[in-house]
Amino acid sequence: MKRLLFSLVAASAVLLASPLAQGEGPVDETRITLRHEFLRIINRDRTENGLRPLELDPESSIIADNYCREQIRNRTSGHFTLDGLPPYMRYSFAGGNDGVGENAAAWSANYRFSDRALYEMIVRSEQAMMRETAPLDGHRRTILDPNATHVGIGLAWEGGEFRITQEFVRRYVNWKWPLPRVAALTERATAAGTPVNGYHVEAISVYHEPLPRPMTVAEANLRNSYNLPGNRRDYLPQLRRYYERRSDGSLYEIKEEYVDGRRGDFTVATDKSFAFDVPFSAGPGVYTVVVWVRRDGAPPIPASNISIRVDPARADTYYAGGGTK
Repeated sequence: MKRLLFSLVAASAVLLASPLAQGEGPVDETRITLRHEFLRIINRDRTENGLRPLELDPESSIIADNYCREQIRNRTSGHFTLDGLPPYMRYSFAGGNDGVGENAAAWSANYRFSDRALYEMIVRSEQAMMRETAPLDGHRRTILDPNATHVGIGLAWEGGEFRITQEFVRRYVNWKWPLPRVAALTERATAAGTPVNGYHVEAISVYHEPLPRPMTVAEANLRNSYNLPGNRRDYLPQLRRYYERRSDGSLYEIKEEYVDGRRGDFTVATDKSFAFDVPFSAGPGVYTVVVWVRRDGAPPIPASNISIRVDPARADTYYAGGGTK
């Protein structure tokens, strides 16, 4: 008797620089075809809900493919690898600098999948996600993220196992100097970049959590959702300081302040570029940096999920794109 099992894993609101394979064999040709068909389906659902279509992101698709293969190899499903990494860490440690939110689905059967069956499973996965209703509609909300600009699509199958991930990317910052992914407590980690046209930096949040720990297969499969940690500090752009002239001709200084009396924590230039030194004040662990950008009159957008592993001691600091400093 043929048997087919399907599971969706709840989504949560959160690069290798090489091209996608272009038909290096039947499996790659099938993957390319499925990926572009999946993109068409995602964009159909978005446009039907009044949202802009997304561009396919080759780099995050490669990251997602590798994760799907790892899930099949380890007999896992969901969002966590056996080394305890959630999606935002996996994406960041692979070189990603943008904001990302992940959907994941898994299919298992006691028979091998045909190309037609693979296509039907991506259709049914998307349909199941889009049929969700609040408050249990995490997948649907991730697909319909109005701030997403790109999507990476991960696909892997072997025998009767099929894994799917969607990586919805929010790309709003042009990075001049990306943050390291590994650092020591005594080092300075500086991020520098410029928001895309029409946006400005609203704030920068730094989240801290313990270093990830290895998981068993059972533990990884039980973790059906993920979130950034609760330990968070927010930093604001520095406000202006200038002089105005009184009616008697004398000058007086004006210092802009936030409502709590602060004047800001990091510099923003006239071209809207910013520079920010990440404080490692909570000790060892993983620090995740979220740059919030905003268009005037619109809500802020979490435009990055950059994770930095801070060990008590380490040999090299690795930067996105390779190399050390």
